[in-house]
Amino acid sequence: MKSALLLIDIQKGFDDPNWGQRNNPGLEANITALLNHWRGRGDPVIHVKHNSTSEESPLWPGHLGNEIYYFAKPLDNEPLFEKNVNSAFIGTGLSDHLTSIGNPPLVLVGLTSDHCVNTTARMAGNLGHETYMVADATATFNKIDHQ
Repeated sequence: MKSALLLIDIQKGFDDPNWGQRNNPGLEANITALLNHWRGRGDPVIHVKHNSTSEESPLWPGHLGNEIYYFAKPLDNEPLFEKNVNSAFIGTGLSDHLTSIGNPPLVLVGLTSDHCVNTTARMAGNLGHETYMVADATATFNKIDHQ
């Protein structure tokens, strides 16, 4: 069975210095390689974009940071689902779309690995989807522990 590549929140707003230092400098190259491979095979490619509910966020709709990075822009035949929570399944048509294409195994990449990618992976599993996260095609940022 073909698998679907699910690209999550690969947006310019994650360049904002307030996020801190990103842990995976190879993110762009690794996602580009996977995306080219999926497109070359003709397997499903699905995009998810986060629309923040806070006007101050770089991911707010209308801000430059809300745009998808150039290397991950959807092609005309690739669906884009927009969300405003951590899970790509809440408030979107993603689940229905996956059903319509035969519920292929999901391969997740994107930002951030400990928020939206992780939440989407856990919810996909809860919904019965065979799900994989590509470690070198996800990234997160330094965190400060509460002291």
